[in-house]
Amino acid sequence: MLQIGLRAWGGGRILPAILVNVGKPLGIKMMQRVGFLGILMCFVATLWAQQEATSQKRPSVFDVDATQPEKSSEQIVPQAQLVEPAFEKEIDPREYIVGPGDGLLIKIWGVVDEQFQIPVTPDGYVVIPTVAEVFVSGKTLAEAAEAIQQTLHQAFRNSEFSIRLWRMRKFRVFVVGEVRNPGSYYLRGIDRVSDALQLAGGLVDWGDDTRLQIRHLTGEVDTVNISEFFITGDRRYNPLLRAGDVVFVPTIDLKQNYVIIEGNVGSQGVYQIRPGETLFALLRRLRAINRRSDIEHVILFRGKTRKVFNLLKDEQQVVREVLQTGDRIRVPLNRNQVYVQGEVLNPGPYDYLANYTTLDYAGLAGILETAKGLKDLYVIRANSGKIEKGKDVVVERGDIVVVPQRPRENFKDMLSILTPIISVGISAAALIVAARK
Repeated sequence: MLQIGLRAWGGGRILPAILVNVGKPLGIKMMQRVGFLGILMCFVATLWAQQEATSQKRPSVFDVDATQPEKSSEQIVPQAQLVEPAFEKEIDPREYIVGPGDGLLIKIWGVVDEQFQIPVTPDGYVVIPTVAEVFVSGKTLAEAAEAIQQTLHQAFRNSEFSIRLWRMRKFRVFVVGEVRNPGSYYLRGIDRVSDALQLAGGLVDWGDDTRLQIRHLTGEVDTVNISEFFITGDRRYNPLLRAGDVVFVPTIDLKQNYVIIEGNVGSQGVYQIRPGETLFALLRRLRAINRRSDIEHVILFRGKTRKVFNLLKDEQQVVREVLQTGDRIRVPLNRNQVYVQGEVLNPGPYDYLANYTTLDYAGLAGILETAKGLKDLYVIRANSGKIEKGKDVVVERGDIVVVPQRPRENFKDMLSILTPIISVGISAAALIVAARK
């Protein structure tokens, strides 16, 4: 009588266990046909998978992951939006707009002494117990307080009143257009346009930060030059947002005046220029210069002409150089430094030191365990772009030292793929042999 069983091993993988009690054991015949090496590989791979599954499996209770915290509705909101608000100053009652979800503290003293903590209802009302309902949504805090006081005066003669904001609501705004992560975000009444843009990941290269649109539920549209705020800090260019606002970032209009910035700057791309804007004013507005920039050799391409400016010496000339549409500005790499990148702890620029090698600079940056062997270090020459490999290569000004990554071990991945294939193959071979019997 033939008995064929499939015994389950760890991780859900199947290894056939073939039991026979007629004639010559079928297991031996199968080994002769399939090969002992194949069965051994399958056995080793299955044991490996079982060990991995055991080590990675988390404790569970009734099939519920015991180590996973229970989800709440608050987790739907990105963590960056759950941070308690940091006030830039006291809330101005003439600026703060009241809306559903806000909480007002109403105090009455005189003939009676009462105190109420009243939320603004979803339809925009404040319901004062035994007195009246007052519509406050869309009003400033000062206007809402005045409307509530007028109602209270009718109910409480010879009394004084105080209306304060004790809880701020969260409301939804939408950030769309040329931003990295368009979508809806939760803000508070103290948040501004820059806060919404930060949550959306900032502008993409083609986003025009000089003419953002703030579209309100009332149908009004405000145009904002947020770049002016980042330069001057003037809050007029970074207004507060309201519930339901849509922040739209338009694409740069190439029909208008524009320039192209390239090279070692933090703001590469196409940018709109203002009428009469100079080279210095543009670089300052975009904060395009960083410590890796060679500010002594800034190049301005205009048609077939080429001008080189030294921002340290030619300050007056740079200030007077008015840009034209189609100009191309290139800020080269600082040749007085060496740049280290790759598998290092602190990638970035380092001061040039005469006769230092690739190994010396890699050591300064801190070589990680994931780095390849020292003999695989290489340098990219700043002058020619050629690559020279070795740990003892002398580095020149402006060169880039690269510490490559060690190839990952993929034997485990191969086993995880081959295990089910080998198991199925052996099972099929065993069934074929059994059928022929």
